[in-house]
Amino acid sequence: MIWRYRALNNPVARRKWLCFLAFLILIALAYTAYKTSLGYPVKKSLLSISIFTLFVFLYGIITLGKPRYYRIDDNTVYYKPLKTDLSSIRGYDVDADRLIIKLHGAGLFSVRTLYFENLEDLREVEKFLRRIVWEKQK
Repeated sequence: MIWRYRALNNPVARRKWLCFLAFLILIALAYTAYKTSLGYPVKKSLLSISIFTLFVFLYGIITLGKPRYYRIDDNTVYYKPLKTDLSSIRGYDVDADRLIIKLHGAGLFSVRTLYFENLEDLREVEKFLRRIVWEKQK
C-alpha cells in the first residue's frame, strides 16, 4: 500500500514546517542583531539577512509543495530513511479532522506519525492497522 501527502495539504505538517522556518528566520535575526551590536556594518548585515531570508522562503515553498510517500510492505511502514515494524506498536490514535494517525510504541528512529492528504487514504490505512492490531491480540 502506497500513499502520498504534501505538507501544504495537511494542517499538522504545514504547521510543523512553518514553525521550523520561522525558527530559522528568528535565529538569523538574532544573530544579525548580535553582529550589528558588535559593530558589524548595518548594510552588510541587512544584505546577508535578506539573502538568507530569501533562501529560507524558497526552501519553504519547495518543502511545503514536495510530495512525500509512505509505503507499507510486510507489516512495515517505510518513509524515506525511517521504518516501523507494525508488530512492535502498542496501538494507534486516528485524528480524522487533522488527517493524521499516531503510532504508539514506535522506536526513536521510526515513523511515529502518518500524515495524509485525503480522508480515503486515512480510512484505508486505518482498516489495515486495525487488522494488524486485531491479529496481534489473538
